Amino acid sequence: MRIAVFGGTFNPPHLGHMAAAEACIRALSLDRLILMPTRLPPHKELPAGSAAPEQRLEMCRIAASQIPRCEASDLELRREGPSYTADTAEALAAMFPDDQLWMVIGTDMLLTFDRWREPERILRHCRLAVVARDENDRARIGEKAAFLRETLGARIDVVENAALPVSSTQVREDPALTMVHPAVAEYIRANGLYPPTLETLREAVRSRVSEKRFRHTLGCEKLAAEMADRYGADEYTVRAAAILHDCTKALDEKEQLTLAKKWNIIFDYSPEDAGALLHADTGAETARREFHMPKAVCDAIRTHTVGGPGELTAEQKILYVADLCEETRSYDGVEELRAAARTDLEEAFTLALRRTAEFVRRQGRTPYYVTEEQLKKQTERAEKEEEAMAELTPRELMEEIVRIADGKKAKDIVVMKVDDQTTLTDYFVIMTGTSTTHIRALGDEIEEQLKKRLEILPHHREGVTSSWVLVDYTSVVVNIFQQEARELYALERLWSDGKRIDITNLTKED
Repeated sequence: MRIAVFGGTFNPPHLGHMAAAEACIRALSLDRLILMPTRLPPHKELPAGSAAPEQRLEMCRIAASQIPRCEASDLELRREGPSYTADTAEALAAMFPDDQLWMVIGTDMLLTFDRWREPERILRHCRLAVVARDENDRARIGEKAAFLRETLGARIDVVENAALPVSSTQVREDPALTMVHPAVAEYIRANGLYPPTLETLREAVRSRVSEKRFRHTLGCEKLAAEMADRYGADEYTVRAAAILHDCTKALDEKEQLTLAKKWNIIFDYSPEDAGALLHADTGAETARREFHMPKAVCDAIRTHTVGGPGELTAEQKILYVADLCEETRSYDGVEELRAAARTDLEEAFTLALRRTAEFVRRQGRTPYYVTEEQLKKQTERAEKEEEAMAELTPRELMEEIVRIADGKKAKDIVVMKVDDQTTLTDYFVIMTGTSTTHIRALGDEIEEQLKKRLEILPHHREGVTSSWVLVDYTSVVVNIFQQEARELYALERLWSDGKRIDITNLTKED
């Protein structure tokens, strides 16, 4: 059999890759062409926001399915460490001992081939198939090929490919995904891969809305980012959702309904509500289809007008609140909502729902039922939390927090009783996490377990820096640090007049 291997990062596989693969199959009369994504390229790092190895492999499989005699392989993904072609060539020779093998490379790769790791091992098992795009490529290939044949005994075949050059960077930065096969584009959108930069989103929205609406958009983004930092939410998600939340707001009701029909958006808004609410649904679909935004961003956009349905994420609540009280908003009560937005997310979300319902009633209309249901749920939850907190002493709450943190491998947990020094709280619980990920995971675990077991949510939460997370339960304030930040802020020393509590009975021995 005649088999060629086409390796690369395929981040993502684009139309240029597919055209080159088809050209090789024709020119070399191949029985099989194998797309083989690398795990770690030896000579460069994958850019931030790259697809995971398994996702790059799946995209290669999708692209290969569109080309006869083409397939994808996970051979290099199964190996740890950098993906050296010499190792791959040797493995392929063992797999296909009686077959003719080619390695497909581009012109630039050929020009540096003699500086690769052990090029002679590659040439021992494989011919090189060099894809040439134009006369300039062919001239450079001819000169280098002669050198490699003379010095390394290389066997080189030149494959003509007139396709326009496409770079993976261009593909990742193209919101419309015009440079990948539609099936690959659908996978990218479905998995929220390669989200556009925030500046790209801003420029796209600027051209779609009025200057006044764009100022609101930027104000919403600014406040949402502040809230994301304070409450430990994902900053990109809230910024992107804030930028795009009104991206279809300028469309009239007829245009909104046309989009809803086109995209099969099902809604039950009353005729008088549709004009004000439907842009959330069409905006979410625009974010998904045109900007291939991840699900979290689309969900936040979809719920930003009605506050539901269902249990909302922190990112969804933040967008709902920020939209109503960013700095360009001006109405009676907005300052109260802004203050709540910066101190207590749950209180701010409840207040924002109430403000929306009151505004609709003042216009002589009935609030949308999802908003009223969410407001009722929030109010009932707050009442339950108050009851739970009333039944739970500060000491009991502190002990529960210590047990949860210890179970999540928090280091050096210290509890200070400070009710004689301040009226703000009864206890400080101080602990160390091993990384940014760990300190955020500790905060998440404490919040989730107390919500699950005791139906208690924090008064507020702050991701003060990348090295410090604060979770405030009023009577107990939890400070989670990385080691350097803990030494810098030195809370134990600042509150040394407080009483240090013995918690050895609450923690497991290492």
